[in-house]
Amino acid sequence: MEIYKKRCKVKAEQALYKVAKLMLWCTRPLRNPIAPDFFRINKNFKEYDLIQTHNEHSISAIAAAYIKRKCNLPLVLTSHGQLKFGNLLADNFEKIYNKNIGKLIFSISDYIIVLSESDRQYVSSFSIDLRKIAVIPNAIDNDELEHINTDKCNLDAFSLGRDYEQNPKVLFVGPIIKRKGVEHLIRAIPNVITDIKFRDILFIFTGVGDYLDEAKLLAKRLGVQKNTLFTGYITLECLTMFYKISDLFVLPSFSEGLPTSILEAMFFGLPVIATDIPGVRDHFKDCALLIPPRDSASISIAISNILNNKKLSNRLSVCGNKLVKSKYMWESVADEYEKIYKNFGV
Repeated sequence: MEIYKKRCKVKAEQALYKVAKLMLWCTRPLRNPIAPDFFRINKNFKEYDLIQTHNEHSISAIAAAYIKRKCNLPLVLTSHGQLKFGNLLADNFEKIYNKNIGKLIFSISDYIIVLSESDRQYVSSFSIDLRKIAVIPNAIDNDELEHINTDKCNLDAFSLGRDYEQNPKVLFVGPIIKRKGVEHLIRAIPNVITDIKFRDILFIFTGVGDYLDEAKLLAKRLGVQKNTLFTGYITLECLTMFYKISDLFVLPSFSEGLPTSILEAMFFGLPVIATDIPGVRDHFKDCALLIPPRDSASISIAISNILNNKKLSNRLSVCGNKLVKSKYMWESVADEYEKIYKNFGV
């Protein structure tokens, strides 16, 4: 009887958890919170020359399109890539949304900035004139990254173990959500540690998200708990430190625009493994090892290949570092935005 009661309690808790997640999703569809105040228009709007908004899936983009119509201001939209959540409900909602509201926002916008050529073709598939779509990538601030004081980060607080410097370290940076492929990275660990050289390898997961608890449970079930470190939220100083002490960076996402985390990893000289998807392939195919999404076996093989092959690791490290410093600095990207704004008399 006691066992039956415990099972009922567990099932009730699981049901409540699912209901809570659904309620949260309804208030933040496509991970964008609903904010009615965005639609308040006052006389100050007419003093501006242009509206810049981001992400056609956001409430702010819907509000910007509304304000453009009301105040007759030019609207520039930055689209952040094609979304895939790995969730049937969310993915179907995204398709319906884009065919209707997303397409309308694209049409209303005077100019659209995308992160890759793949995204440019995707946006044009909504009957949008290619001439009003420009490719401008994300970027990073090298001056800021070079001058971050990592002395402020106390690594002892993360229980890395005494021998962490000698053991290989694989880094993941981003929200701990299903779309980022965290599950498949964890499922790759048992195959990696079958090689005795990597028995004590450490996989570091920085960030928080709605999959965090499940990720920890999965690692425990697979018997790789001692090979994983979930840092939770960390400071920029500690994030920088983790980039510096790691040997390899992995981002197994289902969809991306242009991941800043890859730019940062390459800036710090880490070889990168990422999924072969639009937004990653367009920018990094020559300087990263690309693998199919949702493929744990490919992830484990790629990790072993890089850690066992110094020549490959060094080639990816040097190539990625040169690529980021030549094309993805904020100074040049800001100049491209400025040229677009000047076309509207700003």
